[in-house]
Amino acid sequence: MANLLALLLGVFLLAGGLLLMRYGLSCLLWYRLQKMLSVATGTPWRGLVTGTLAAALFQSSTAVCLLTIGLVTAEYLTFRQAFGIILGANIGTCSTVGLLSFLNTDKLLPLLLCFSGISLLFRRTRNIGLAATGLLGMFCGLYLLNTGMTELQALEPVHRLLRLADSSTWLGILAGVLITFMFQSSSAATVMVMTLTDNGVFGLTTAAYIVYGSNLGSCLSSVLVSAIAPLAAKRVAAAHVLVNLLGILLFLPITEQLVTITERISTDPAVQVAVLHTAFNVISSLAVLPVAGRFARLVEILIPRDKAIW
Repeated sequence: MANLLALLLGVFLLAGGLLLMRYGLSCLLWYRLQKMLSVATGTPWRGLVTGTLAAALFQSSTAVCLLTIGLVTAEYLTFRQAFGIILGANIGTCSTVGLLSFLNTDKLLPLLLCFSGISLLFRRTRNIGLAATGLLGMFCGLYLLNTGMTELQALEPVHRLLRLADSSTWLGILAGVLITFMFQSSSAATVMVMTLTDNGVFGLTTAAYIVYGSNLGSCLSSVLVSAIAPLAAKRVAAAHVLVNLLGILLFLPITEQLVTITERISTDPAVQVAVLHTAFNVISSLAVLPVAGRFARLVEILIPRDKAIW
């Protein structure tokens, strides 16, 4: 029972920490980011770099995509300007997963606790303190998830659910979509997959399928928001979905080879999942970039001016 409570508290701290860090960074950088997005999107390459930096700063590709849809709706950006930002946002969101997988938490936690406590005392550094506190919460949540995972593995309903995800490629992808929609964050979902893989709940191949699904699940918020937005915003959301969908189709045939390469890079399962997550997002975005103009034209054909799908 104690392990199960630790698991639930870990999930809460992981999601809450991510939200708090996002809020602190938003308060610190929101208006600067709006200006940066509207200015630095002249070419797809510049848009990709801008989107990468923005998602890394906000620790959320979803937040950047929603902001981009807002700017397109307000006619600060065109669809083609926004497209590069969407590609970059997929890459920038990998920073959270990389941070949690490679840092030494035993040494970092005391320093982070002191820094966040001191920062919160002063008004001028309060937003930085909130972001640091959110990061601290994520690390604590990750520790509690590891503690509570032994209890999770003993539950028969969870065993059945995980066996389903382990038995089928598409069920694994669907699990990733659902987990991400529940967390409203592909980073939080991927961190949970890192913990499950590290505890031997399922193998790296299944983890890869769930990671694919989590990236697709991160698009759902954009689709919902764009339902009441103008045509250009609908095209931005459609491009976000299509990039991740094509990424899944690109990676599915080479998943076993990718898993083999990842296992050679690191023996730590958590790091292996982080590498898979990063490889999927970076390669998917860079593969589209050279044909960004044609891809944008494809989206314009799929979502024509007079017949929007939603």
